[in-house]
Amino acid sequence: MNTHQIPLIVTLTFLSQAVAAGRSPEELVVSAYRAVPTQELDAGISLLDGDTISRATLSSFEQVVQLVPNMNLSGEGSRARYFQLRGVGEREQYEGAPNPSVGFIIDDIDLSGIGGVAATYDVGRIEVLRGPQSARYGSSALAGLVYVQTEQPSDEFTLNAELGSGNADTRIAGATVGGGLSESLNGRVSVYRYQDNGFRKNLFLGRDDTNERDELTLRGKINWAINGKWNALLTAFVADFDNGYDAWSLVNSDIVLSDEPGRDEQKTAAGSLRITGELNEAMQLVSISTAAKSDILFAYDSDWAFSGAYNPILYDYRYRNPRTRRTLSQELRLTSTPEGRLFNSTTGWVVGVYAQKLAERNVIDSSGDYVETAVGCDPGFCIADRKVSSDYEADKLALFSGLDIRLSEKLGMSAGLRVERWGANYRDEWVDNGIFIGNPGTVNNSFDPDDNLVGGHVTLSYDFDADLRGYLRVAKGFKAGGFNPSLSALASSRVEYGSEALWNYEAGLKGQRLGGDLQFDLTVFYQQRDDAQLSQSDQFEPLDPNTFVFVTGNGDARSYGLEVTASWQLIDSLELHGAVGLLDSKISEWTVRPTVEGRSLAHAPDYTLNLGITWTGPQEIYARVDWQAVDEFYFDISHDQKSDEYGIVNMRLGKDWQHWSVSLWGRNLFDKEYATRGFYFGNVPPLFTPALYTRSADPRQAGLTLQYRY
Repeated sequence: MNTHQIPLIVTLTFLSQAVAAGRSPEELVVSAYRAVPTQELDAGISLLDGDTISRATLSSFEQVVQLVPNMNLSGEGSRARYFQLRGVGEREQYEGAPNPSVGFIIDDIDLSGIGGVAATYDVGRIEVLRGPQSARYGSSALAGLVYVQTEQPSDEFTLNAELGSGNADTRIAGATVGGGLSESLNGRVSVYRYQDNGFRKNLFLGRDDTNERDELTLRGKINWAINGKWNALLTAFVADFDNGYDAWSLVNSDIVLSDEPGRDEQKTAAGSLRITGELNEAMQLVSISTAAKSDILFAYDSDWAFSGAYNPILYDYRYRNPRTRRTLSQELRLTSTPEGRLFNSTTGWVVGVYAQKLAERNVIDSSGDYVETAVGCDPGFCIADRKVSSDYEADKLALFSGLDIRLSEKLGMSAGLRVERWGANYRDEWVDNGIFIGNPGTVNNSFDPDDNLVGGHVTLSYDFDADLRGYLRVAKGFKAGGFNPSLSALASSRVEYGSEALWNYEAGLKGQRLGGDLQFDLTVFYQQRDDAQLSQSDQFEPLDPNTFVFVTGNGDARSYGLEVTASWQLIDSLELHGAVGLLDSKISEWTVRPTVEGRSLAHAPDYTLNLGITWTGPQEIYARVDWQAVDEFYFDISHDQKSDEYGIVNMRLGKDWQHWSVSLWGRNLFDKEYATRGFYFGNVPPLFTPALYTRSADPRQAGLTLQYRY
């Protein structure tokens, strides 16, 4: 059987099972304006609760991607920070102003573009909304949204602890304590640390920890029931990821030769305050205040080898990119209570205002030497010494509104509108004392763009019965413009690029059948991207690997596809579950490289597939097995190199007691080698022949975890 046929066969199987009717689960979506059961949210969504997260062998968000249809990641750094939904999203450590397509929010705090560091310990639920969510989250959610909600505090005393160990020097430790502090006050605090050696061997330095991960997460929440009508939830979050970065090999293996291993560090401190309460019997006020600061360092050995690797040629380069980001935001919204619904109680409503201030300082510092007398590069002559500094500030002010209308007993309509005023202030300075690109000296750019961005959605829904709902949705997403600081001295006319609009048309069917044993969610969609922000890599000087930069410009693209998630309780002890994504994407216009017109988008596989089985046996023994398969995809739009299709297996086997549990777990059990990122360029002197260099995902990892719950 052709492996490309597998996702289609699985999808048709799910569809054939979903035609005889049940009852929808009452899981509530927390990323909406108000709590909404999943069956009543008329959009494609993947919802993972705490039990799924713990049993599916997940410890960081980059592993959660495996359970979401038509979602992919870019394995650029020590942890993936960049994700793609339906083929839309960034792929690398950006250079310059933050401009993500996929929103990433943790407990109301917007960490888009840097939130992939999130650990899943003490997380209560993860929601992934596919398709534009601009009515609710504006320009932070062009392609979709990831919303992570950590466990909420309660009056009940909680004490949890976790210890784990595995191969590759894996060490895991976590603890949570919470409960009532007074009659109206309760809290919860958790700490979690994860370590491994990074799965690379540095032969030159004789070390196996140059790509190590050392990740610490602290969280705290205090909930105050002020009176019978008002509530305040204060959240604090600290992440300290002190990771190495030595992941690239000249021979595409886990053997590296760098003499100056890099770093991928991130220290984030953030907090949010959510206040809710009834102003009167007709309306409720929600106030959300957030603040966050992140200090990030991304550094690596640019030549991927030690300085004497190519004797008598000297080829020695380094790259260092520190940046600091600060954000402040405030949202105020009014939502109707049941008594405040309009037009004979048929119409719920929401109105609100949102403001955000973001500031980022970004420095790209690259230097190196190339000595080869045969081509005239004598010592002290062929040098690179380049520093690009940029300061970026952006202000957003948005007004939004929404209506939820019951047209008849079975027919409903919802509409949302958001108008966002975006203004940015951008300054950069390029200082170059090298010789490779003509020694431009010092070059400065400054831009002060602003734009009025409009997005929203209109949805019609129909309840076929109490257990089956269908919907039609039209949504427009938007994304502000951005900058390419690496082009500051090379092509100043291409430093700035404009905003993007995405039109999304989709139809969905969700519900339960077989008395509730079969649950499913099916979506078909078509997306048209106008002035799409497409990115490709360019190398301006073959002898200098640090002139390998990423360039974003505007083009046009489209995509369409199908997404299915389903679970089937075959018997009391056995559940089947799966997620299938089918995708067809196309670049319609791209003047930067017209040869890619008609080709698929980068990191947009034709299918993603997850099939799993969970068994619950006697004596509280359980097992879960997941098989994930991903089709081949283009690594970039600057070349035609592709990944290989792959499939991996994850498993957890455990036993629960009243207070204790123990589990054996394994990721990538059959040690499948596959790539999560790839570049095509010349990096080996003296000919610098272009070649494909790939970043491999983690190999097999297995371990044992012991947990205590009180």
